[in-house]
Amino acid sequence: MRMGFIGTGVMAGAMLQAALDADFLRPEDVMAYDKLPQAAGRFGVAVAESVRDVAAGCDIIQLGVKPQDMPTLLEEISPVLRPDCLVISIAAGVPLMRITPRAPRAVRLMPNINATVGQAITAYCAAEDVSQGELDFVAGYCGCFGRAVALDEKHFSAFVALAGSAPAFVFLFIDELARAGVTAGLPKARALEIAAQTVFGSAALVKQSDAHPYALADRVSSPGGTTIAGINKLREHGFAHAISQAVLAAYNRDRELQGL
Repeated sequence: MRMGFIGTGVMAGAMLQAALDADFLRPEDVMAYDKLPQAAGRFGVAVAESVRDVAAGCDIIQLGVKPQDMPTLLEEISPVLRPDCLVISIAAGVPLMRITPRAPRAVRLMPNINATVGQAITAYCAAEDVSQGELDFVAGYCGCFGRAVALDEKHFSAFVALAGSAPAFVFLFIDELARAGVTAGLPKARALEIAAQTVFGSAALVKQSDAHPYALADRVSSPGGTTIAGINKLREHGFAHAISQAVLAAYNRDRELQGL
């Protein structure tokens, strides 16, 4: 089994490197193409001269190009694509129905930026022609750089908002926590370290606990204490409303970009 990668940018490159590091893929079983040959060559795999070489020479292909480049790419590779080739797309906003006319055995993946540190949450859905064995491969592949969830494609816009865009919201939250720490007298680097670890640990607690996040917040909130004072300020300034509106704005924008 040989897997090809068309496009080895930040996201696609992180996914490929994670699969190699986990020994899920062997360098000798991988072929990569990028407009910048040195970008594909940094992984120690075979570097293709063209996208058609990848399509003709691989059993599984990941398409990691920009959404606007997908129609042209599919048109170029479809004449040489193997009939049983599994095509994996990571292009945002490109539904399966735009891929399957050229590549019937298609899977759509939506990883997020946390793949770069092996902590992504990735949604996937597949065309009808994709076998269970191929889905198992996809789930195992996604497991190299985080966790995978099978999701109906109709929910992908919600996933994009919650998992694709929300890391940026979390980054801003961490930054604001750190800035407040600096205002309270902490050195900037130390404040950022504390804020980031606090968010990381809190997320781990939510994942490992059976308690609802609200119940966990209550555990930290002593009557008349520091935490409840801060929570009251968050409510006063519309914290919950701002978060929900940010996610819904991302959701609506994704649907607009798809013409839905």
